[in-house]
Amino acid sequence: MEAFCGSRFWDSNLTIHTDNPDLTPCFQNTVLAWIPSIYLWSALPFYLLYLRHNKRGYIVLSMLSRFKTLFGVLLWCVSWADLFYSFHELLQNRTPPPVYFVTPLVVGITVLLATLLIQYERLRGIQSSGVLIIFWFLSVLCAVGPLRSKIMTTTAQGHVNERFRFTTFYIYFALIIIELILSCFKEKPPFFSPVNIDANPCPELNSGFLSRLTFWWFTSMAIHGYKRPLEEKDLWSLNKDDTSKTVVQQLSKEWDREKAECKQKEDVSYMRKSTHEQNHAGGSPEEAEVLIRDKRHNRKPSFLKALLRTFGPYFLIGSFFKLIQDLLSFVNPQLLSVLIGFIKNKDAPAWWGFLIAALMFICAVLQTLFLHQHFQYCIVTGMRLRTGIIGVIYRKSLVITNSAKRSSTVGEIVNLMSVDAQRFMDLTTFLNMLWSAPLQIFLALYFLWQALGPSVLAGVAVMVLLIPFNSAIAIKTRAFQVEQMRYKDSRIKLMNEILGGIKVLKLYAWEPSFSEKVLEIRKNELKVLKKSAYLNSLSTFAWISAPFLVALTTFAVYVSVDEKNILDAEKAFVSLSLFNILKFPLSMLPQVISNIAQTSVSLKRIQQFLSHDELNPNCVEKKVIAPGNAISVRNATFSWGKELKPTLKDINMLIPSGSLVAIVGHVGCGKSSLVSALLGEMEKLEGEVAVKGSVAYVPQQAWIQNATLKDNILFGQAPNEEKYQDALEACALKTDLEVLPGGDQTEIGEKGINLSGGQRQRVSLARAVYSSSDIFLLDDPLSAVDSHVAKHIFDKVIGPDGILKGKTRILVTHGISFLPQVDHIFVLVDGKISEMGSYQELLKQNKAFAEFLRNYALDEDIEEDEPTMLEEEEVLLAEDTLSIHTDLVDNEPVTNEVRKQFLRQLSVVSSEGGECPNKMSTKRRVCEKKPAEPPLPRKSANEKLIQAETTETGTRFYVATSRQLKRLESVSRSPIYSHFSETVSGASVIRAYRRVKAFVDISDLKVDENQKSYYPGVVSNRWLGIRVEFVGNCIVLFAALFAVIGRNSLNAGLVGLSVSYALQVTVSLNWMVRMTSELETNIVAVERIKEYSETETEAPWIIEGKSPPENWPSKGDLEFVNYSVRYRKGLDLVLKDLNLQVHGGEKIGIVGRTGAGKSSMTLCLFRILEAVKGEIKIDGVKISEIGLHDLRSRLTIIPQDPVLFSGTLRMNLDPFNKYSDEEIWKALELSHLKRFVSSQPSMLDYECSEGGENLSVGQRQLVCLARALLRKTRILILDEATAAIDLETDDLIQMTIRTQFVDCTVLTIAHRLNTIMDYTRVLVLDNGTIAEFDTPANLIAAKGIFYSMAKDAGLA
Repeated sequence: MEAFCGSRFWDSNLTIHTDNPDLTPCFQNTVLAWIPSIYLWSALPFYLLYLRHNKRGYIVLSMLSRFKTLFGVLLWCVSWADLFYSFHELLQNRTPPPVYFVTPLVVGITVLLATLLIQYERLRGIQSSGVLIIFWFLSVLCAVGPLRSKIMTTTAQGHVNERFRFTTFYIYFALIIIELILSCFKEKPPFFSPVNIDANPCPELNSGFLSRLTFWWFTSMAIHGYKRPLEEKDLWSLNKDDTSKTVVQQLSKEWDREKAECKQKEDVSYMRKSTHEQNHAGGSPEEAEVLIRDKRHNRKPSFLKALLRTFGPYFLIGSFFKLIQDLLSFVNPQLLSVLIGFIKNKDAPAWWGFLIAALMFICAVLQTLFLHQHFQYCIVTGMRLRTGIIGVIYRKSLVITNSAKRSSTVGEIVNLMSVDAQRFMDLTTFLNMLWSAPLQIFLALYFLWQALGPSVLAGVAVMVLLIPFNSAIAIKTRAFQVEQMRYKDSRIKLMNEILGGIKVLKLYAWEPSFSEKVLEIRKNELKVLKKSAYLNSLSTFAWISAPFLVALTTFAVYVSVDEKNILDAEKAFVSLSLFNILKFPLSMLPQVISNIAQTSVSLKRIQQFLSHDELNPNCVEKKVIAPGNAISVRNATFSWGKELKPTLKDINMLIPSGSLVAIVGHVGCGKSSLVSALLGEMEKLEGEVAVKGSVAYVPQQAWIQNATLKDNILFGQAPNEEKYQDALEACALKTDLEVLPGGDQTEIGEKGINLSGGQRQRVSLARAVYSSSDIFLLDDPLSAVDSHVAKHIFDKVIGPDGILKGKTRILVTHGISFLPQVDHIFVLVDGKISEMGSYQELLKQNKAFAEFLRNYALDEDIEEDEPTMLEEEEVLLAEDTLSIHTDLVDNEPVTNEVRKQFLRQLSVVSSEGGECPNKMSTKRRVCEKKPAEPPLPRKSANEKLIQAETTETGTRFYVATSRQLKRLESVSRSPIYSHFSETVSGASVIRAYRRVKAFVDISDLKVDENQKSYYPGVVSNRWLGIRVEFVGNCIVLFAALFAVIGRNSLNAGLVGLSVSYALQVTVSLNWMVRMTSELETNIVAVERIKEYSETETEAPWIIEGKSPPENWPSKGDLEFVNYSVRYRKGLDLVLKDLNLQVHGGEKIGIVGRTGAGKSSMTLCLFRILEAVKGEIKIDGVKISEIGLHDLRSRLTIIPQDPVLFSGTLRMNLDPFNKYSDEEIWKALELSHLKRFVSSQPSMLDYECSEGGENLSVGQRQLVCLARALLRKTRILILDEATAAIDLETDDLIQMTIRTQFVDCTVLTIAHRLNTIMDYTRVLVLDNGTIAEFDTPANLIAAKGIFYSMAKDAGLA
């Protein structure tokens, strides 16, 4: 080295053992000069690789860039000036040492490289370069020493040696400082970069290197949030790499690849098996062997692999930061031991101490920066994971088969999205602990061994003993977790059903039975929670006391093993700080392991869901079909699932283009299934189906989106005003629009809650009409509307002269009156087509159908074709009858504000854990308005370990912003799930209209909206963390500095104590702030529960001392006295001053146009609506004075929409177990369900699925009839109960009612007038008042409203 430099390389007398240290010229010219160059050249290959992949367009040459380049060239000139000077010396025969050639050459080339990099980065669109900032910083750092040394020698000698090199060094120093300052500024955004349409792009993309390192770019939002609460519009848009579009695309690609690979392997193994079998005639042992081997090969596609391929690489960057941080954390204990040594050594020069203090500080700051970068990478990975998983599940839910759908309810699938995707998100922050914890433990033990020798093993033994104890607890906890998830699933499912069927529960007074069920589940759930809480506290205690126990045993053993072992300050405090490092990985490991266990459960659930069978898109042939035909089905057999018995057998149909075909048959004979089969929703077991052209589908139960009425009809088609108006006109929706508060811009609540049944059906029909497809599949669209409206719709839309003429129409119907006008009729009996032909042909065949018709058809219907001239006046009347006023109940202006508020309230109830006991008695009003979003499971606190950190200074800024972000996040989370459950229930409609892609886009948008508020929330934690930890690092610095300054008056023990605790302060600060802000943000949950518990409740269920007599009502007299009612304060009256008397045993029919107040009357009888004035008496008892349950349990209603709950059939009929089996069978027999129920293997314990999906709509209606027969009270109310039933069943019901309820008072809200023609009296309501009230015969004679309605129905 001396030959190379011409002087000594290292001189410890000059450098270390002196009060005024200096470095040798040789060391300055070699090591210090080369450090920056070594750094830049080693970073170069990686950096170039990164730049190759990162193209953001180039940046226009700016002044900044020109200056940077100019100074770079000058630096190069300066460095090479030195080189040429050395050559100049050679020529003058003063041979300089080789170092004077090598160093300027190396430095010159490196500076030139840096200058070229500046330009290359500009072309690749890098606005601020971290690599170069670090390079210039290192250069300045390494030049400070030589600068000081040159000044010192010059002042000592009084004159300048080597004037030329002295000057160039000064110029060099000035230039690198300028370069460092310039490189801290960022360039303008790149040109030609993909245009950012965002109104509010995230500043992160364009922020400089230092700003990213310290998260300075977030400051603007923090200040903003401090000044005023943040709103939706203040949020930055997501970075492109975090959007659903990018993430889900990548994940789907990997998942498909994974599935394809598995499929290939499977095919290969089958090949091997079959070739083997050909060679052996007999069943040889080898053959068995192959079969066994193949079983192993058949692996399922692994979702985990797909996740790793998609998100792994990005996550590894974070892991790299974690590695550096782990290594850095062991530097400070070593420095501490040096510091204590320095304090003991009284002769050591003071600058040593200051150097140690500075090093400790730098090390701590670096640790902070690396740690938070690591967290940032992990959390962004977690965020992308969630986005990806939600996206994949959503896409899958649109294509799974019906049998797969049956195995998981909507609630469960939503849980996959909310809970399980969240699990992955929480895991990413911990995942690196899997390797980092063992590494930290290993290093800590290694250093401890050096300090204390073998006695460390005693401490390790204590730790090892704790591990099985904790893992046992973890296993137990996991078992509890699974159990709790099961309860949670069932509770949420039940809550969803209760909220969905709350109206029915209230009408039947069944709340106690159901609240009992919820509380039962809740009780079990609390038991489990309690157990796991005890376990938790036990394990926490074990881990908190662990480090203390470990230190205690180690020191005790160390001192007692050998006399010579003395526990001095250095050993004690260094060991303690190492033990403190040990504490974290040890306490985290079991947590990570249990978290991984939980996530693996979630992974299994998700993988199982993603591996469900998908609908085969090719089971319905779209292209090839016999010419002239729109639909052809040949020898086809369908079932709802591969394992179920076929629902439809040997179906053959040929439907010519442009024809109108009716499908008729009894309840449950497979009419709707046939329509589903044509849509490709069923499993085709054999045969072929071909459908030509686009399809529009109107399901039996209309599916309405939570959007405006207009959006529901357009359904994503381009708006065309003329076509739109035609559709409205044809579907008789014009008049409804006048009544709705916002016209066609009215927001419709979830499941169309603020429309009446008829309106929903007509909106659904209008959607089909507007879509102008080629084929229309109409599944009984006329059942939910009044008879005159049905006629209007048939004439204007479906019939031979309707708006759809010339299109192929398939109509499932129960209405006989329309059959003569259709081209072709198919009669279904038990899943087979029993006969087909035109109306006349079927009559001639004289089979079942003809018989059926003769019984039901009224002569008038068949002669309907004769044109009749109506007088002017009557036309007007008829027109008027068609004007449909809407039920006021339903069209409350559901403004967004109200909706949002209620959404919050609803989710509150189940999510915050406890169901409020008065939940069931909250007025139904609330339920009418709130979309019943799935109650979201709240995350438990320990899942949010790594969340938020602050000190009092930043706290105020931070908490304001973070709390608001949390709020925005939870507000934007609900729509994801409610849109999802809406999609799942309308999947068949979405597929029929080919709108899958659009819905996927909507879902992606909603997820992005949610992540938009989540991301800043996460960054706010990082922002705060860095600032708080910086404060902590300053404490370390000052503790060390004061130790050095006061070293004469302090002993080593005190210094060790103060510094080792200062090192701990950052952690405690973090925790303190993290916990306060956690509390602040989570208290929102309590706020919401409080708000919910204060909603208005209904009257008490039972009033003590006011109970009516046991056998009340014995006569069944009803009296309305000056009765008026409205739905809510501020709305108009729906019933005005009603006065009427009904004697016991009378049969009263109630008719009137939609919205006349028919349904409202029934709601008043049950006190769902409370009177504004007046009263109702039943047998002379004022109903307003008795408890609600006393009232409701003595009345019987068959409601409009049959609601069933999931559970056994028995539970659906008799939730309180009041009746014996005989009574139940009797009721089933009378309601004509006995045959169906006794054919089921489980009889009365037949499981009804969610919403009674596994019964046809007609069967559900019969179940409601059976309920009524069981209760058999004096007063029966029928609410349009006959809508969805074919005529035969309808007749059966009417017969049953006439025979079984002969001495009861019956009130029927009628759709089909023929059902009430033989009633005692008919009440005609008009606009909330009584228009006519007399016997049917008198009313027809009076030629009033009733007459005109009867005339429309062909009864007058």
